[in-house]
Parts: sequence; structure tokens; C-alpha cells
Amino acid sequence: MRTKAKKTKNIIAQYDFYILSVYIILTLIGLFMQLNISSIRTSMTFFYKQSIWFAISLVTVWLSFKMINLEKSRKFIFITLLLTIIALILVLVLGHSVKGAQRSIRFFGVSIQPSLFARIILILYFAHIFDKKKDELDDTSPKQFLKKFSSLIIFSISIFGLILIEKHLSILIILGFTLFWMLWLAKIKLSTIFSILGILVIFMMGVLLFGKEDYRRERLKIYKKYSLFHKANPEEEIYTGDKDYQIRESLISLASGKYFGTTSKRGTGKHYFLPEAKTDYIYAIIGEEFGFLWAVLILAMYAFIFYRTLINGSKNNSLYLKLASYGLGMNIFFNAMVNIGVAMSALPSTGVTLPFISYGGTSLLVNSFSIGLLLNISAVRRNISR
Repeated sequence: MRTKAKKTKNIIAQYDFYILSVYIILTLIGLFMQLNISSIRTSMTFFYKQSIWFAISLVTVWLSFKMINLEKSRKFIFITLLLTIIALILVLVLGHSVKGAQRSIRFFGVSIQPSLFARIILILYFAHIFDKKKDELDDTSPKQFLKKFSSLIIFSISIFGLILIEKHLSILIILGFTLFWMLWLAKIKLSTIFSILGILVIFMMGVLLFGKEDYRRERLKIYKKYSLFHKANPEEEIYTGDKDYQIRESLISLASGKYFGTTSKRGTGKHYFLPEAKTDYIYAIIGEEFGFLWAVLILAMYAFIFYRTLINGSKNNSLYLKLASYGLGMNIFFNAMVNIGVAMSALPSTGVTLPFISYGGTSLLVNSFSIGLLLNISAVRRNISR
């Protein structure tokens, strides 16, 4: 008698619950902060919108965790990369300008920033190419790298150039740091890494010093005046002027919080003293109302997510998944560090949100998608008989 072949089902037996837990805590803090800020303003619209994006983002995490096969989906990376470049071009043609920068495009009434998606796609593409050509990684002198990995250079220049035209320099800085770490982790020769770094430093200095955008030079002047790493000169009239208003109020908010905060009832920064309280400077509001201890705890949560991605990546046998884990984790961590650094005046002012906490649908969606992929990479799968 013939026995029927048993059917098997692939299930997720284990995954990084720590990353998921910290992600949920951060998004709930973000939702609370939007409610906290919106409650004293003229409209609750921003809180309602963020609540909708919060629900969509949870679904996105589940889909990217449960439904995507990262190895099989690699065949679509090139097409996705091309579509991303097309989207970036459409932003320049059809996008709408906000405060002098043209970074987003409206789709069915929803504002979308393709530059945020570009970060993830380029990270995955780097991981894909390094894994595909892993046998050639031993010989990556500048000349050989230019020859063997020309596709990385072409697509990177294309995406970086388009994002620069959109005046989204902060995204370039975060993505640039992430990709350089990936080059180092892929064991590309240091001579090649430093050659690329040297070219980029010269180019960026040229953009800052000789570019037409005067606001960038103005931001550097303000940073020099308020920098966390420079001793204040008491003889200068530091607390004057309109152009340095944001960073001035941010530092006042952070200093007012001390160790335990003023509590949400007594916080003043959200009362329109900080115009970008719900986005770029939300960390200053947290520091003011909940104090130094909570501010450090939130910083530690981002560091913990990064730590877990390094652990999960190191356990993976696939170079593609290993580098993808490192890259996605660094992308979130560097993003948080830039936002926090700006709020503390450790870095020059730039328009970048705090992952999971700041207001912004595209940002929350993209970072949640990254978390789903990180959970996907951490998952241990087993076949069971049905």
C-alpha cells in the first residue's frame, strides 16, 4: 500500500522579540508625544493622522516580517532600484516645495518622500552585490573596485545626486555613513574606502562653501555659535537673533528639564516656542518634560536596537542577510543620532525626524518596514509536518 507523502509547512519558530518590543515602546511614546503636543494647539489633526499611520505601520511590520522572503525577493532589487530613481525624478518634476526644499510628491492626497525609501533600497542593493561578488572582495583596490563594482558607483551617484537636488542633505549624510560602514564590514580595502571618502569630503565642502544655498553656510555659523563642543563666550550676546531661534529654544527646553523633567503640564516648548516641536525638535520636548533620565533611556533604546541587529547579523551565514541586517540597523541608529545631535547642538541644524517618535507618515512607515525586515532576518524557520 502506497503511503501519502506528508506535507510540510514552514513556520517561524523564533525571532528577535527584543527588537519588536523596543519598536512598539518607541512608537507608543511617539503617539503619546503627538497627543501631548496636539492637545495644547488649535487642532488634533496631526495626532489623528499619526494614529492612522501608526496602525498602517504595524501592518507593514507584520507583512515585511511574515510575508517577504528576502532571499527570493533579491531578483526584484534591480527593478525596485530603477523605480526608486524614477520616483526621485518625479519629485523634482511634480513634487511640491516645503520651506524651499522639494522632497515629496502627493499620491492620492498622501505626501510621500521617495528619498526615505531610497535609503533602504540602496542598502539592500549593496548587500546583494557584495554577496553576489563575494569571491571578488579580496581584490578591491581602487582600480579593481571601480571595475568590478561599477554598478554600485553608478546607482549611488544617481541617487545621491537626485537627493542633493531635492535639498535633503541630512538623508545623504545618514545614508553615506551607513554605506561606508557596509564597505568596511564587507572588507573592502581601506585604500578604496579612504579614496571614496576623500572624494566625497572634497565634494561636500564644495557644496557647503560654494553652493548657491546660503542657508547651509548660515547653519554652520549658528552651529559654531551654539555648538556643544565649544565653550560659550559670556561676552557675546548669545541669545539674540531670529535665525538661531530654533536651536536656542531647543537648548532652553533641554536645560529646563534637568534630571526628572517639568512634567507635561508645565512644559513650555510645545506652546509654539519650538515651531518644529512635533518633528525635528521633539527630543527637546521629551528632555524638557520628562528629564535627562528619560532622554537617555530613549537614546539607549535606539542603541539597543542597533546592538541587536549586530548580534543577529553576526549569527547569519548569508553575507546578504548579514550586511542587510547591519545596514538597516545602522540606518535607524544614525538617523536617531543625527536628530538627537541637532537637538543638543552637537551637530548643525538639519531637517531629519526622530525614528518612530516624530510626526511623519512616510518616515514611520519606512522605518517600520525596516524593523519588519530586521525581524525577518532574525527569524529561525522550521519545517513541520501537516
